[in-house]
Amino acid sequence: MSRDPRDGRLRGLNRWVAIIVACAGGSTLAPAQTTRFEAGIGLRETLTNNVDLQPTPVRQGDLVTEITPAFTFHQKGERTRLDASVSLPVLLYARTGSENNSIYPAVNALGDVNFFDGFLHVEGTVNVSQQFFTPFGPQPPDLSNATDNRYRSTAYSVSPYIQGTTPGGIYYELRNNNVWTNLSGSPVATNNARYTEFIARAGTPGNPRVGWDARYDYTIVRFNEQPSIKTQLFRVVPFYGVTPQLRLEASVGYESNEYTLTSSNDVIYGVGFRWRPTERTDVVGKWEHRFFGSSYLFTFDHRMPLTVWNVNLSRNITSYPQQIAQLGAGGNVSDLLNTLFLSAYPDPVLRQQAVDQFIRDRGLPPTLTQPVSLYAEQILLVQSQSATVGLVGVRNSIFFTVFNAKTEPISAAGNPLPPSLFSANDNTQTGGGVQWNNRITPTLNLVVNLSAYRTVANSGPSQKTNQGSASATLSYPFSPRTSVFVGARYQGLWSEFATEYNETAAFAGISYAFR
Repeated sequence: MSRDPRDGRLRGLNRWVAIIVACAGGSTLAPAQTTRFEAGIGLRETLTNNVDLQPTPVRQGDLVTEITPAFTFHQKGERTRLDASVSLPVLLYARTGSENNSIYPAVNALGDVNFFDGFLHVEGTVNVSQQFFTPFGPQPPDLSNATDNRYRSTAYSVSPYIQGTTPGGIYYELRNNNVWTNLSGSPVATNNARYTEFIARAGTPGNPRVGWDARYDYTIVRFNEQPSIKTQLFRVVPFYGVTPQLRLEASVGYESNEYTLTSSNDVIYGVGFRWRPTERTDVVGKWEHRFFGSSYLFTFDHRMPLTVWNVNLSRNITSYPQQIAQLGAGGNVSDLLNTLFLSAYPDPVLRQQAVDQFIRDRGLPPTLTQPVSLYAEQILLVQSQSATVGLVGVRNSIFFTVFNAKTEPISAAGNPLPPSLFSANDNTQTGGGVQWNNRITPTLNLVVNLSAYRTVANSGPSQKTNQGSASATLSYPFSPRTSVFVGARYQGLWSEFATEYNETAAFAGISYAFR
């Protein structure tokens, strides 16, 4: 089995997992502690006619065996909390094993310990995931296809913070976020990245009529062998509750930006609102003048007994380690179902259990179609739009999603960087997908997945890639612990400059849950 020479970084991952577990379980546990552990193992066989996603004249087929042990752990005590999910897919290739055999770990862990009656907290996270390096390259729907475009991203974070409320009703929080990201197996030489963020916040968010919020944010982004990128923001946000459902706000402040070759200082100002006409509808809108021009955010969330709607529009800056640090929030399907099940399961732990069971019972994939997080050693200006609709019924459930994300590397003066330097990260990604589940019988499920992506260079030489995939899977539970599935898929990539390919595959498997 081939081995990534940088797999030694997993030893660092193990140390961080141990730290989180020790923090969450090292103190005396209250009698009210709740603990839940679930484990399972899966076996999947995939027969493909294009294992390495090569052009038709040179492609080769293979039989891929995927063995996936996995577990989830949830613990909540009087002063501790730990939520963790771990899977370890092992891929074995019958014909191309010497070059393709791999292990693709996935970890999502969040631990929190509070001290001094909740005054001081220490939060830690570990996230290990498989990412795609460039949206112009292949994005196969599962791990069975070997591609140089896939790499392993590992992110650790430690965040001590204090929070509380003064006798006068003023909320305060001091937080220090420390995030480290490592890349393993990327197709080109890259630097590890990290960022440190200091946040100080105070305000009167509990006042329903008139109040204020003040926040200072100092962020330092570092790439190995590169000068630090520093951003400081201070803003004051007074707000006024027009009605119990509608709140208006304004913002004014100052920012300082120090990038690799340029710097800037500027006044920031803006307006915003939040409207909650019912407990099922939440609309938020914000606009602000920043050094790069307009920054905005608009979100629309609405749920009905069987339907959930979500719309997001935004324009703001980010960096690679900040994008990766947000991946631990979870899959989009899980998030949507959490929203949908909110009324039926007010308790978050019970609600997540119901969501996990629903996803397993119906064989739903955990995530929806989404843009690729771009690796870049500079600050990125991202303008994005996305919309998702989910409909869940007794026999059918369907999720639609579309997105568009325009990304540009910029300087501290707010100007785009020359495309000749960073053309790979100066692009627009557009895509969408459909996930449809049909309960043919109370125990037989059909899941159909369709997805399509398009990536176009914003400037410089003409570059364009189109790709998509379609799959259908039948699953059947033999028992409460065992289920089997069988399915087929097709995928392809068409490009003006990248390697074109198409692939057809059939797969079958079995999963077992230990209880």
